[in-house]
Amino acid sequence: MRGAPAEKKGKAKFPDWPIWSRDDLDCVEGVIRSGNWWAGAPSAHAGKNVWAFQKEFASFQESKHCLAVCNGTVAIEVALMGLGIGLGDEVIVSDYTFVASASAVIATNAVPIFCDIDPETFVMDVDKLENLISERTRAIVAVHLGGNPVDMERLCSIAAKHDLSIVEDCAHAHGSRFKGRRVGNWGDAGTFSFQASKIMTAGEGGAIVCNDDELAKRIYSLSDCGRHIGDYFYEHYEYGSNYRMSELQAAVLRIQLKRFPEQHRIRNENARYLTRKLNNIRGIQVMKPTAGTEELGYYVYPFVFDPDEFSGITKEEFSRRLKSAGIPTVDCYPPLHRLICFREQSLRKGIDYSRANWGRQASGDSSFPVVVDVYTRSIQLPQEVLLGETRHLDHIASVIQEIQSE
Repeated sequence: MRGAPAEKKGKAKFPDWPIWSRDDLDCVEGVIRSGNWWAGAPSAHAGKNVWAFQKEFASFQESKHCLAVCNGTVAIEVALMGLGIGLGDEVIVSDYTFVASASAVIATNAVPIFCDIDPETFVMDVDKLENLISERTRAIVAVHLGGNPVDMERLCSIAAKHDLSIVEDCAHAHGSRFKGRRVGNWGDAGTFSFQASKIMTAGEGGAIVCNDDELAKRIYSLSDCGRHIGDYFYEHYEYGSNYRMSELQAAVLRIQLKRFPEQHRIRNENARYLTRKLNNIRGIQVMKPTAGTEELGYYVYPFVFDPDEFSGITKEEFSRRLKSAGIPTVDCYPPLHRLICFREQSLRKGIDYSRANWGRQASGDSSFPVVVDVYTRSIQLPQEVLLGETRHLDHIASVIQEIQSE
């Protein structure tokens, strides 16, 4: 199996990502040799893998339905459209996430409203939600950053009070469990990404899970050209696009899903170990699991540092020092309000963004103080670091202590 760690003098070599084996090669070859490179329709299967993966992933996520699509971005778009989100609606989104969490809202002709984050969990601060709700608010996109669940119990209570739909952005959170329930099952729908860096990957791909039969039918229709399950293939009942997953992607994901539970166990075990080590270092604060979290996807492993405890070092220099010791880091997402497309409102023509809490002067950092502070002091380790051995985790702690002492 690829990705086994090896040592270099003075450095730790962590597993490569993605991890693959002969099984992955065989499954791809099997699809190619079959001649069935696409799934076909629900009533007339061409290939077998998309339909099988949907059942297998739904079972793993403990959801009634899974609809596979071509990537995680369109998964959010289709989920929002399936819930009736459209022109002029407002959708609350965490300010600390990949652009897709908000660009998917833009794609539905709706307006994202950005919410600041909790300084310890790094996910949406549910205490700030109600101040962002207006008469035009229709939904919330709850982003489980780094696999860490938003406090879904409280968020669902607020959403019910204001009659809002919920889409859980679970792109980082495969396998995360909050208060006995897998994420993706708290809201109306949960969306997943299988992009190359994700903890389950086929290079690209996405999925939507839900537990409502009618919503599942509508999501299928929107993702497959407006078709209805079981009806004539060339009848199109509503606007829909082609967001289908390919047989090749699904075949790889079925193999990845088989090895995922063990990887998930190792990541959680190693994360607990590394967190104990790093939180004992003065000036280091690791992302705190939201109270009630039982399992964490750990797409990334984030922590913040106090520059005053590290001789005023910048996060760029901190990251460079880690990398020079063989410890990989990945860039943190810039806060959404800082992105040029939102700051300059270079988005959909004809849509009124004047009510947004971002753009022009509204995009000033003072409007989002927590996310700016966390982003300025944040370091993220990629998820494959948590698949290393204990000695590699000790190496991380040791290097950080060395950085502090110099």
